[in-house]
Amino acid sequence: MRIADRAQLHEALVTDRRDIHRHPEVRWTEFRTTSIVASRLLALGYAVHLGRDATTGAGAVSRPGKEALRRHVARAVDQGASPEILDQTEDYTGVVGELDCGREGPTLAYRFDIDALPGREADGPQHLPAREGFRSVNEGCVHACGHDGHTAIGLGLAQQLVENRAGLSGRIRLIFQPSEEGGGGARGIVDRGWLDEVDRFFAIHLALAHEGRPMGSGDLGAGSVDFLDSRRFDVCYTGRAAHPCGDPHNGRNALVAACGACINVHAIPPHGEGLLRVNVGRLSAGVSRNTIAPDARFELEVRGESARIADYGQRRVLRIVEGVAAAHEVECEITSAGNTPSGRSDGAGIAIVKEAARQVAWFRTVHDHAQVGGSDDATEMMNRVQSRGGKAAYIGVGADLAGGLHAADFDFDERAMAATVELLLVIAGKP
Repeated sequence: MRIADRAQLHEALVTDRRDIHRHPEVRWTEFRTTSIVASRLLALGYAVHLGRDATTGAGAVSRPGKEALRRHVARAVDQGASPEILDQTEDYTGVVGELDCGREGPTLAYRFDIDALPGREADGPQHLPAREGFRSVNEGCVHACGHDGHTAIGLGLAQQLVENRAGLSGRIRLIFQPSEEGGGGARGIVDRGWLDEVDRFFAIHLALAHEGRPMGSGDLGAGSVDFLDSRRFDVCYTGRAAHPCGDPHNGRNALVAACGACINVHAIPPHGEGLLRVNVGRLSAGVSRNTIAPDARFELEVRGESARIADYGQRRVLRIVEGVAAAHEVECEITSAGNTPSGRSDGAGIAIVKEAARQVAWFRTVHDHAQVGGSDDATEMMNRVQSRGGKAAYIGVGADLAGGLHAADFDFDERAMAATVELLLVIAGKP
């Protein structure tokens, strides 16, 4: 496997990444990105699957309603998406592209996540996207986790696979997954059966860590093994409004109740068998300063190193949330916002990555493991492949950073993208 012109590849990757970065789309609204990916894969001769052909929709969490989806589709078209392609999506984002190499061989799959995050991007001159003119134009959306780079890598790999097709065998599936950031995007793809016949599966993530420190440019972690089982919940407290001076005894303060629950959730004891993380990430409540708050809503998550630990955390969290509601005499509604299982790269998959990395000059230091430090629903795909006897690894690609993951000033060394394409191309050429 060879890349004919590395400089040309780097330039194409940077162009794609910056275009995608400038037009971020949060979970289940990645219509422009879906259109770009599908158009490119079709032009390269891939069999392309969209909408309910790519996903059952199972596991979809926080998916907007029809009116909101129409607005996102309209914005995508205004920003260059193909209406003809979007008509085929059935309002579901994501793409599965398949390349038949024309010779008997294994089925290989790669996962690339395509969604952005809610948030505001930095706009100072020290921030490269702002300085170079590719800062987000979609207010409230930002690529702050490298998924713009992942999507560009997937597109670059698609081109290189076609150019090297004569040396490849079997089938290769490129999975451009929507809604990785807490939205359950992997489950519907798994349920549609796209991982059932896969012999080898690989996912990549830029800017992971090793032994607690971010990996810089030239570093590689061949497989991650620290994925946490994640459980997410939305909580609504309903109390009773009243005047805080003239009628306080008739009020039921949902805000105070929610604050008590949030503080106590963060005081849950750790588990002796492994890592437990609990976090309340959002809280909104009340109507005005001179009214006892009649309602409160908060979003929280529980993550555990194993299902047993996550079960412990979930049980304690729900007991606190319900108990505090009872103590304050407010009604309590708890809704599941999805879950992501734990998972591990296997030794055989890690070995494939390490062997391939030796052929890529960019990677000077190759570690067995990279640290995710959280969750990623690529584990849904890994677990399915491994349960059927296949090999899987989640690869951490080092890249020098400006700003940390999910930060407003996040940015990464774009040179890491071409090296990642080369690595994945070498893996594809392994018998």
